[in-house]
Amino acid sequence: MEQTELSRLYVEYKSLLFSLAYKMTGSVADAEDVIQDVFIKLNGYEVKHNRNIKAFLCKMVTNQCLDLLKSSRNKSELYVGTWLPEPIVFIEKDPLQEMMVKSDVSYALLVLFEQLNPIERAIFILREVLEYDYETIAEIVQKKEDNCRKILSRLKKMLPELEKQMAVEQVKTDREHVITSFIRAIQQGNITQVMEVLQGDVVYYADGGGKVTAAVRPIYGATRVKQLLIALATKFLTREEYSIMQVEVNGSTGIVIMNGEKVIVVMSFEFEGNKIKSIFSILNPDKLSFIHTQTRK
Repeated sequence: MEQTELSRLYVEYKSLLFSLAYKMTGSVADAEDVIQDVFIKLNGYEVKHNRNIKAFLCKMVTNQCLDLLKSSRNKSELYVGTWLPEPIVFIEKDPLQEMMVKSDVSYALLVLFEQLNPIERAIFILREVLEYDYETIAEIVQKKEDNCRKILSRLKKMLPELEKQMAVEQVKTDREHVITSFIRAIQQGNITQVMEVLQGDVVYYADGGGKVTAAVRPIYGATRVKQLLIALATKFLTREEYSIMQVEVNGSTGIVIMNGEKVIVVMSFEFEGNKIKSIFSILNPDKLSFIHTQTRK
C-alpha cells in the first residue's frame, strides 16, 4: 500500500480503532500497540478495492485484541489483588485525546467487560457500543450471524448489569456536585457527610497490582468503606506534598491524588441515583504512567 494512502487511513480511522482496542483490552498502552501493529501489517496489504475498509480495519483490530487477550489470560490469573482497567484521565483539556475517546464508555462498564470472554466482549462492543449490524459483526469475529445474535442474547440474560449500565450511558447525569461534596467531606473528616454520599451497599475496589499497598479484596458496605476513605485521607491529604483534584475519568467526573506532578491514585465512581454505588481506585503505577505524561503536556 502506498504511504500516502496508509497515512490517510490512519488519520481517518485512528480514533475509532483506538476506541475499539481500548474497550477490548482495558489498556491505553495495549490499544496503542494494537493500532501500531495493525498499520504495520496493513502496509503489506492491497486494500484499495476492499468494499468496506472500515469493517476490514475493525476486523484486524479485533483479531489483534483477541490474540492479545488470549495470550494475557495466564498473566491475569497471577495478578496480585483486583485487576481493574487502565483509566483514561484528562487533567488538562487535550482535544486530540478527547477525540480519540469520543465514543468512550463509563469505567463501570469497562469493569463489567472483564466478566466476558474475548469473543463475547467483541460482539457486545461492536453491537451495543459501536452499533454495527450483525452482518458486519459476523464478518469481523468470523462467526455466523445467528451465533452472534444468540451470544448477545445469552449475555443480556446472564449479565443484566450490562444492559442496565448501557442505559445509564445514554443519560449521563452530571454528578460533579456529588464528587465535590465527597472530596470536601473526606478532606474535613466529616463522617456524617461521607455516609450521606455513599450507598449502603457500596463496594470499594482497589488495584495496586502488588506494586503498592492496596486492598487485595473488594471492601463492602458504607461503614467499612467510610473507615478506609478516612484512613486514606489521613495518610495522603494531611501532608503538603499531596493534593486532590477533580478530573474527567473515562468521560465522567473522577478524582486524582497527586504527589507534586505525579499521579498516585485515580478514583472512578459508579452511581445509583445520586449516591455512590462503587468506587474504583487505581494505584498500580504501571497503569498510571500514561497519565503522568499527560500532566506534563
